[in-house]
This record gives sequence, structure tokens and C-alpha cells, in this order.
Amino acid sequence: MIAIARFFTPFLMPLPLGILFILLGLLFVLLTLRRPAVIALLCSLLIFLFFGYGLPARSRLRDIERQYPPLQLTQLPDEQRQQIKFVVVLGSGHVSDPTVPETGQLGTASLYRLFEGIRLHRELPESWLVVSGGASQEDPLANAAVVGRTAQQLGVDGGRLVIEDRSRDTVEEAHLLAPLLKDAPFILVTSAAHMGRAMKIFQAEGLRPLAAPTDFILKDRQRLSSASLLPSSFNLGLSEQVVYEWLGSAWSTVSQ
Repeated sequence: MIAIARFFTPFLMPLPLGILFILLGLLFVLLTLRRPAVIALLCSLLIFLFFGYGLPARSRLRDIERQYPPLQLTQLPDEQRQQIKFVVVLGSGHVSDPTVPETGQLGTASLYRLFEGIRLHRELPESWLVVSGGASQEDPLANAAVVGRTAQQLGVDGGRLVIEDRSRDTVEEAHLLAPLLKDAPFILVTSAAHMGRAMKIFQAEGLRPLAAPTDFILKDRQRLSSASLLPSSFNLGLSEQVVYEWLGSAWSTVSQ
């Protein structure tokens, strides 16, 4: 089921859908079906305009990303800080390519998550850094293996590193890490857009995560430019991120 969900998810994104309607429109033109052709091409135009401006997506993504503020350990009670033994960094993407450094193989989200995890781990000298994420259809090497090696290259003590390389999604990450984390509070590091869904999944396992969001896509700008008035690939990417989280939430509900 996970493989099926991963296979069909890209086809439900705005860009493939828009292209699909263009192809349908051209097919209808070849078949001299004028009315269906016009409808299909209009649908394509509306998809690119709606998601290209990204206004609904921007508002929704901001709400998703700001559910939890960045974690400041100094603001936690001393008793709670002493209970924290694990900093958990959830998996993301990478591309195995031996011709580039492993920091270059990791995707942007993986790097953001790892850097934030290391920062918090260093503020808690007695903690363990836990990295998770298994192999994917795109890459046979487990994401946690690459992240773990990169963490050690960045100075993390291998004796304080836990690598969980079996999980294929967030639901499996929570399930497989539950025996390690037990009922003590721990820090959960993931992308801000993913944090709300990840918190619900880990809490459903009876765990006590403390949210440490990173990799914020939307940041407050001080100035607007003329580019803000036009549809853009950036806004299309924001829309895809929101759609991805919607589909992920639906999958989590079905699989639990």
C-alpha cells in the first residue's frame, strides 16, 4: 500500500494535472471535439493560475508551518530538560552519488533537519541523536545511513548516535521508535510543514514529543517586488507542498 501511495502521489500534483488537461485538450482537438477541448484547456489554465499564484496555498501553508514555534531549550523547565534523552530527526530525501560529498547528496529538508537536530543535541550533552528513514523506490540506500554518516562528519559522537533505517514513512518511524522512546519526553525534529502531522502520529503511539520545527518554506519578507504580482514556479511548489501534506494526512488516517 505504501508503494502504491508513493507511486500515485506525484500524479495528483498541480503541474502533472495541468499537463494532463493540456494533453486531453490536444487530443480532443485532434478528434475535432471542440467543446471538450476548450473545457480541458480552460481547466489547465485555471490550475496553473490558481496554484501558480499560490494565494490559498500560502495562507494554508503558513498556518501549517506556524502551528509550533521553534524550540528554545532555555524556555523549558529544568526538570523537563533533564528528562530529555533523545533528539529524533525524521528522515527525508537524498540521492546516492559517490562523486559528490554526502552533504551534497542530502536533500534540502534533510540538511535543515540534521542541522537543527545537531544544534539541539549539543545543547543537551547527555542526549542521543536519533536519525530515521529507510530506503525508497528512488534510492536503495537508507536515508538514515547517509544522514548518520553526515552527522558524524559534522562532529557528532558515534557513541551518541542511533540509526533507525527500516522505516518507510512517518507512521512506521513512530511505530519503530516507540520501544526506544517509551514514555519520556523527547525532541522531534522535522520540517515545519510536516510537524503538525508528525506530532499527531507520534502522539497516537502514546509518545511525548516536543516539537522542534525547521526548514520553514514561508518566511516573512520586508519588501514586495513586481514578481509578487505574477504566478511563479515557487508558488507552484508551495501549492504542491500543501497538496502533499493533505495527501499524507489522508494516508495516515487510512493506515492507522
